[in-house]
Amino acid sequence: MTTLTSEKDPAPWPTDTTPDLLARISQARAKGVTWLRDRIADDGRPEGAETANLWWRVPWALCVGGAPEAAAAMMGWVEREALTDEGDLRPGPHDVPGGSSPVYHLSALAICAWLLARYDTATAIDTTLRRFQNPDTGGAYDLRDFAQDPLEDNLKTAQLGFSALVTGDRHTAGGVHRWLKRNLAEQPELPKRLFTGRCGDTLVTDFPPETAFLRVVDFQSPRQAYFHPGIAAAFLAGYAQQNSDPSALQLGREYLALRASGTEEQYDDPTSVQICKFGWGAAAMLSADPDGGHLPWVARMGEWFVRRQRPDGAWAPSSFVTPQPGILDLYWKTAEHTMELSYVEQALAAHATR
Repeated sequence: MTTLTSEKDPAPWPTDTTPDLLARISQARAKGVTWLRDRIADDGRPEGAETANLWWRVPWALCVGGAPEAAAAMMGWVEREALTDEGDLRPGPHDVPGGSSPVYHLSALAICAWLLARYDTATAIDTTLRRFQNPDTGGAYDLRDFAQDPLEDNLKTAQLGFSALVTGDRHTAGGVHRWLKRNLAEQPELPKRLFTGRCGDTLVTDFPPETAFLRVVDFQSPRQAYFHPGIAAAFLAGYAQQNSDPSALQLGREYLALRASGTEEQYDDPTSVQICKFGWGAAAMLSADPDGGHLPWVARMGEWFVRRQRPDGAWAPSSFVTPQPGILDLYWKTAEHTMELSYVEQALAAHATR
């Protein structure tokens, strides 16, 4: 098997799927699921729910990770306790902190509800999500009070698009595709830097230093938000499949290619896990574009998740951001990585049978 090597990590990165790699990925995914299940009460209540909503991605992770019964129990609690009748998050600890729009959180819940055939819940959430999409640009608003600050964000926009794919909301998905296409086309500093925010028709390239991590990715520097192209590609791969649109597939390739100009610290920095969504995006592109050269990177990212998992089955956030993670920090990050690794595993398993 050919390998990719790294100066910082002497162990070679795999570039192809093998039974051994798939077995280790499967074991890591199962350990992550077990860790999450152990932190759900009999009534579906997630650990720490009285403190903050760091559980929003757990039902989705359990559903795609192989524990739909646990996901269903938790979604039952979500419907009873955390959602309004209109499909929004209830005020208090269930809501998104800091005035952010609920798009990122609600999208994950809509996906799980749809996968579990709870179509009434998924539809209610989808209706609320539409309120946070700019009808002119297709972008998702970053803040709940978007009338005061209409900033649109790549992360929330792509996540909104992914749930729209799952729920069959073609109008919303089409707007997200339009936004991602325009945002990439108007970038002034590629391939070095990607700006991730827009205000209406304007790309945001001027922001205070304290918000730089959220507004620009410098691929040649360490400790950046490298996940932005990955989540865009995850949506674009699905959009291309759903609409038989080869231009969306090409756009997904262009987003993923941004990591090629970047530092190896995207993968090797022990203090950072910001590359994680690249694995999800590469896996989605491998499924949609099996001959597009994505396999080595999906295999590499499968190994990356395995190496970053703790012995107890959890994953931790980037230590440069959260140097001493508590149980709730581990909870949301383990849910994220379990979900992402599940898609990596599925893509590699399917490719191995070709």
